[in-house]
Amino acid sequence: MSKHTTSWLQRIWKPLIALTGLLLLGYAMASSGWRQLDKGIEYQDLDRSYLTPWSHIHAFRINLQSSQLGLVMAKDLAGQHASATEYAEHSNALITINGGFFDKNYQALGLRISNGKQHSPLKKISWWGVFYVKNNKAYVSGVRQFSADKNIDFAVQSGPRLLINGQIPSLKPGRAERSALGITKDGQVIILVTDNSPISTGELADILKAPPLNCVNALNLDGGSSSQLHAKIQSFGLDVHGFSNVSDAIIVKAR
Repeated sequence: MSKHTTSWLQRIWKPLIALTGLLLLGYAMASSGWRQLDKGIEYQDLDRSYLTPWSHIHAFRINLQSSQLGLVMAKDLAGQHASATEYAEHSNALITINGGFFDKNYQALGLRISNGKQHSPLKKISWWGVFYVKNNKAYVSGVRQFSADKNIDFAVQSGPRLLINGQIPSLKPGRAERSALGITKDGQVIILVTDNSPISTGELADILKAPPLNCVNALNLDGGSSSQLHAKIQSFGLDVHGFSNVSDAIIVKAR
């Protein structure tokens, strides 16, 4: 082997080793498992990489035996709209994420229930779904299958449904920032938001279905410029800023 060839191999070999090391380290960090933030609340960044440090998929796993879901409406802040951070400050929530769709006047589109009180009615749109909590257990239902019940503490209507009993339905293409609610095989709630990581609803469904999330049912929330999240749990803090305010927000508080 000539000196020239040896020199060339040395020039490319060291960068390749360094790149492989970074990839393995990024994979190890992403696969290191859930981080316990508080009783019944865990966190994991599914898209943390040294190659794309600005891109994240933040996921929280919530146990409804020790945490509860609720809604904060803009009217609770004496306004038409607000950011996730403003909703969080008003409610002292541990986690705050944007809710479902709303019209140009910031009126919520679709069912909203919090603490057993209905804030807006069900909207008959076939491809939407309803995420709700009844007797401390989470469900996702199709609009046609949903039945009002006085024992429902929390509900938000949005769409599309991303997972239906473990199956991914037909979903439209198109990439955007996303937010979603999911339910795992063992009944825990997943709260997910992308951060500088636009994906399609199909990709979102794949992520929710696969480990480590392991969801069997999931619902897409209002994404794009509305997608946002604020979390403050002991020493842990996270802000995913949206480009527009929203009409309501889903919150997590200790039970």
